[in-house]
Amino acid sequence: MAPSPVINLDRELDRLFQAPFAEFVGMRNGVAAMLKKAGRADESARVRGLAKPSYTAWLVNQLYWNARDVLEVFLKASDRVRAAEQALLEGRKATSHAELVSARTAALDQLMSRASTRAAEEGTPLSPALSERLKTTLEAIGAFGSSDGRHARGRLQEDLDPPGFAAFAALAGMARPAPGAARKAAPAPAEPPRLVVGRSVGLDQDARQAAAEARAALHEAQATAARAQDASTAAIEAERKARIAVDAAKARLADVERAVKSAEAEVAATTAAFKARQAEARKAALAAAAAEKALEKVRGRN
Repeated sequence: MAPSPVINLDRELDRLFQAPFAEFVGMRNGVAAMLKKAGRADESARVRGLAKPSYTAWLVNQLYWNARDVLEVFLKASDRVRAAEQALLEGRKATSHAELVSARTAALDQLMSRASTRAAEEGTPLSPALSERLKTTLEAIGAFGSSDGRHARGRLQEDLDPPGFAAFAALAGMARPAPGAARKAAPAPAEPPRLVVGRSVGLDQDARQAAAEARAALHEAQATAARAQDASTAAIEAERKARIAVDAAKARLADVERAVKSAEAEVAATTAAFKARQAEARKAALAAAAAEKALEKVRGRN
């Protein structure tokens, strides 16, 4: 019995997330089946459980795989802007802040252009809504920072939103006093504030219950939005396939119409030739009859 082939799972996942959008599910199931056949049931189950990326998350992955140099420029520009804004929050001077923001915007525009080209190649051009969703996800990646790794390895599966106001408020609370501010001696340095997002502190039972219900409603809304996104993606894909089918049908109809016209022309030519031969045959018959009569006259005189 031949040994099972060695499967490099990382390489297979890289191929999966680089594949055309419409081929993701088929390739994912193929990799899962291959792992299961190789006796790697746990990995097979994990691969089969991978959700198909949203269309805009898939485009971010394509930027990672095919325009990584542009993506890195954007991430570094975002890091520099964030560092400058941190300096401003801390009361320090941030040099060339406007120029840094301009460089980040230019890099983002270049990413959007590359993504738009890739979407057109895929057969599903970016609509205004999809463009806005893609831009928001890219801005979120830039806001979280290149070290956060939310785009890491080109395997993003869902859209992202930038960090909320609470995160920035906490960040502002961590700012140091401006130079020249009065300093007071303290027996011990206070513990620096922690960056905590989405946690209720010091709330009574009713407030905690309300917060829990709000979080549950948020999660349900996010799930509903995800289902709507999947339905929208499926509709877009169905529309693309329908357009291809219509174009193919139009091409076949044009071929048939050309064949019909060619056949009609051939029939017309054959009919004309047949009528010409009929006329020639009638003339020949009349000539033969006249010749027969002339011969009979000659015989009668003799």
